[in-house]
Amino acid sequence: MNAGKTTLLRALAAEIGPEERLVTVESALELGLKADVKRHPNCVELETRPPNSEGHGEITLQQLLRRSLRMNATRVIVGEVRGAEVLPMLLAMSQGNDGSMCSIHADSSKGAIVRLGMYTAEAGLDEQTSNKWIANALDLIIHVGWVDGVRRVTSIREVLDAEDRQIATNEVYRP
Repeated sequence: MNAGKTTLLRALAAEIGPEERLVTVESALELGLKADVKRHPNCVELETRPPNSEGHGEITLQQLLRRSLRMNATRVIVGEVRGAEVLPMLLAMSQGNDGSMCSIHADSSKGAIVRLGMYTAEAGLDEQTSNKWIANALDLIIHVGWVDGVRRVTSIREVLDAEDRQIATNEVYRP
């Protein structure tokens, strides 16, 4: 919690060239990439909306992610994945939007894979299909956390492949 996931996403996005079309999808606009028009002149920010007092008009992360697939994005950046929106996010990440990013709450880089698997199970995917989607969509997992009172990158894990009930990974960095 409060480890710097959004800050890291923002820093990584700052390295994306201005020629790329970015679509950010967030529950609350925190990334603020559109504010830097010089760095990101072609950025679309999508934000969820709660239902009105009559219970109508809600727009969910899942709906926004599906809409982002039709927006010609070079990269899709999801502020935080925490449920059924994992499926359209994995779809966006595995169909030509290389370099897309998201944040997720997990206690380790390996735990992030477990968490994604739990979300895909909640969304109705079996474990084998889920593992293939995850391995196809992800290249790297960067875990940030607190070390001696300071925010640090605590692990970088490469996602290699999936076979049956296993996702093959390799931790390429650990302090």
